[in-house]
Amino acid sequence: MTDSDASPHAILAHALATVPGLDPGAAAGMSPDEIRDAYNGCGPERWPQAVRAALDAMTSLYAPAVIVHDCDFTLSDGSEEGLADATARFRANTAAILRHRYPLLSWSVVRPSYRASRRRAAAVRAALDLAVSPALCRAAWREAAAAGRRAAGEDA
Repeated sequence: MTDSDASPHAILAHALATVPGLDPGAAAGMSPDEIRDAYNGCGPERWPQAVRAALDAMTSLYAPAVIVHDCDFTLSDGSEEGLADATARFRANTAAILRHRYPLLSWSVVRPSYRASRRRAAAVRAALDLAVSPALCRAAWREAAAAGRRAAGEDA
């Protein structure tokens, strides 16, 4: 389910019901409204909307992993351990989605079009996993934690 009209909560709920091994992370304790508010799609909010919309379209297969990632960042504690956990969860979730959508143990693998689609999906996954590396996300992780503290009325 990657219908652009579907809410992030509906997309995630469908994926959790159908993709074995998908980890909801912080989203497990969030309401549908909180998930909607947390989800901003692929890429940092500071990027132009047109760029992020194009990324969302190219990575729509992995929307559930992106939603979980955004929820994890919304509830960031700013710690290195938390960032490592969020990054590992993102990578595990993209792997689970790829295995579910394009299993290797399938008669479909004999079709060249299936293999080509799987290669494209694997390349997108590799790019996403690289983009969500701790080195590239550390500042955003800490900014999210500070924003959460400010929203809660604590000192940032």
